[in-house]
Amino acid sequence: MAELELGQHCGVPHCRQLDFLPFVCDGCSGVFCLQHRSRDAHGCSEVNIRNNCVKSDQHRSYPCSLKDCNGKELLPVLCPYCEKHFCLRHRHQSDHECEKLDTPKPRMAATQQLVQNIIGKYSGISIFFSSRLFELVKKGWRFLD
Repeated sequence: MAELELGQHCGVPHCRQLDFLPFVCDGCSGVFCLQHRSRDAHGCSEVNIRNNCVKSDQHRSYPCSLKDCNGKELLPVLCPYCEKHFCLRHRHQSDHECEKLDTPKPRMAATQQLVQNIIGKYSGISIFFSSRLFELVKKGWRFLD
């Protein structure tokens, strides 16, 4: 009977086990069985090259520039204005007392005051309508079905 060509043989010379779900090494691109899938198990030729290529600054951390903060980040969080590193807690200008912090312009302050006036003016109305709505629901009114 003809033998089916399923799977592949392990690349280790003394093993040569037929494996139906072989592993491909990402270092040397060889095909291996479950027992020899790790680089150490099959004596991967690329293991030394890859270990030497690891950069020393790969795990560098960036400390926060704020004087009393001990926070560190794995990625640089630079303030675009003063160009210093900060942790996520102090990344905004107002959080780290940036030297180049823009003071609010009078126009922005006026707009903010106008918004507060509008909110204050209509807050009583929303309370009235929400309490009225609560009374109607209590009486058995159904608005959505």
